[in-house]
Amino acid sequence: MEWLLFGISASGVGLLCLQLKSLSRWVGLALLLLLGGSVAAAKFWQDRTTAVATKAQQFQRTLPREGRPGGYVSSNTCQSCHPREHASWHMSYHRTMTQYATPDSVRGPFNHPPLEQLDSPISLSQRGDEFWVEMDDPDWVARRRANPGRYPAFQQPPRVERRIGLLTGSHHMQVYWVPSEAGNLQHLFPYAYLFEKERWVPFNDTFLRDPNFPGYTQLWNLNCMNCHSTAGQPRPDLRTKKIDTRTAEIGISCEACHGPAEEHIEFFRNPLNRYRAPQGEATQSTIVNPEKLDAQRSSMVCGQCHGISWISDSAEAQQHGFRFRPGELLNQNRKLVRAAHLDQQPYLQEPLRRNPRFLSDRYWPDGMVRVSGREYSGMMESPCHVNGGNLSCLSCHDLHHDQPRSQSALDWRDDQLGERGHSNSACLQCHESIGSDLEAHTHHPVGSSGSECYNCHMPHTTYGLLKAIRSHHIDNPSVETSLKTGRPNACNLCHLDKTLDWTSRRLAEWYGHDQPSLDQEQKEVAAGLLWLLKGEAGQRALLAWHFGWDAAKEASGSEWMGYALAQGLVDPYSAVRFITERSLRGLKGMEDLEYDFIGPEDDRNAVMDQARSIWRGQERQERPEQAGHRLLTDQGEADTARLEALVRTRDNRSMDLQE
Repeated sequence: MEWLLFGISASGVGLLCLQLKSLSRWVGLALLLLLGGSVAAAKFWQDRTTAVATKAQQFQRTLPREGRPGGYVSSNTCQSCHPREHASWHMSYHRTMTQYATPDSVRGPFNHPPLEQLDSPISLSQRGDEFWVEMDDPDWVARRRANPGRYPAFQQPPRVERRIGLLTGSHHMQVYWVPSEAGNLQHLFPYAYLFEKERWVPFNDTFLRDPNFPGYTQLWNLNCMNCHSTAGQPRPDLRTKKIDTRTAEIGISCEACHGPAEEHIEFFRNPLNRYRAPQGEATQSTIVNPEKLDAQRSSMVCGQCHGISWISDSAEAQQHGFRFRPGELLNQNRKLVRAAHLDQQPYLQEPLRRNPRFLSDRYWPDGMVRVSGREYSGMMESPCHVNGGNLSCLSCHDLHHDQPRSQSALDWRDDQLGERGHSNSACLQCHESIGSDLEAHTHHPVGSSGSECYNCHMPHTTYGLLKAIRSHHIDNPSVETSLKTGRPNACNLCHLDKTLDWTSRRLAEWYGHDQPSLDQEQKEVAAGLLWLLKGEAGQRALLAWHFGWDAAKEASGSEWMGYALAQGLVDPYSAVRFITERSLRGLKGMEDLEYDFIGPEDDRNAVMDQARSIWRGQERQERPEQAGHRLLTDQGEADTARLEALVRTRDNRSMDLQE
């Protein structure tokens, strides 16, 4: 309309000029030409503005909608009354678990050469504030995977260009999501950006996953949204084959832990209520403060995401989301899977029959959780929690920091541990008698890593994010348990150069443990080396990490490690190779190795040989009595025959740990 009014006005001026004798007809003609150009330019810019707005609206419809029924009002409404809490939440990794793709949030370089490591190349580009990919049509690929018989093997997927709208992760790596043409469905982009390496890698290679398995085909709306956003509702439409997902908020926001805040906001919007209401009662009646719940219900707030659950009514969950709200019991349309107590969960028999790998991909054989992000499932089996104790997630973790944006807050956000979580105080608040003579209990000097409660009772036997993570199932070191389950015990994860026999004798002497029967190999070779060289892939990953752990290197010495550790550079599992390289670079002389953990196999073999050559050329001062345990001769050389024999008997079972 603006350009039309402008044109009419300009026409009047032009005609007037033609009537004036004082002006030349040429001037009038020039004005008419100027008029035409102005009108055309105005129309062009209006059309362009309209097209840009339309394009933006179309793209917005490809993204999950924020805002949903049920009393959710978003974190923005919390900020004015709770600025400090809002600020510490805002800097946390919970908030950035899922984000919109913007120049401020995207870490991966999109002005990058095509990614060529998978079957089909993918082109990346950044256009102003937008991030684009050109790739095989993910909708077409998904249809072919679901109905392979309908697509000839020679048929090539059509190429499409799509704008990235969402990303997940901001701590260790970022995963990106490609919009579908089926509503606001989000397909997994097949590459992830690893911060530690500052490079793109195939998504499969960031997980401990059988290299013979096909690529992941995750959908954000049906997989990740449940824990990577707040109160998500997938909302698939089986009739139209489209999806109309909505969430209370992208990312994990205030209402994920405190519950829907509409009633709370409305109550305190009234000045009289703010003045009259006793702070505790009124606040707790309209909002949930996890710190004021008992240990069981407080931990369930975390357990809604940090637990392994079985969804009892998937149809309802897909339409309406999970019914659980903070402060309630965590058993509404999903139930915690307690692998150590399956006899008490008969309703799991049929789901587990349909998915026979479900337990082995998540738990050790005795039911202890072995994958990251499921800490609540571990703590649930700990006596300090399950037997009516006061242990909760908040015994160690603080979900807010008192000094947002300070250096201590930057350190805190890594795992949101409170001060008590960094020392023995978390345990000694209940186990006071042990604290009165700590060395008598631990048999390690006070102040050493062996005197820290969690190194013995919460060892790093959980795997995830390309590293070992502390188990949250609190238990005692046991050689017998290691033999039965394959789970490394805390003693041998620190004393990597000691045998199971050595550990068994110490535990018998100190704590009266029975000494289980051991074979000759378990008596002669360090347990850490047995798990590293002949264990299954999960064990190999954990041990490769421990060979780089400072506490273990201090207890075991490190100059003997290089030759055996280098074997992991040619492991079949990319995750094991990645962790091995990281630990190897922490050893003397190995800092500058040129290695690509997803590079050609011949290149990886060459780097292994190079690392071993560096190790051979170093001077070492090995204790003779330890040489055999460490697969060394009395002269300090590698016992290559025995090492190779262990590798030949490696446990090559298929693994796909569902972290």
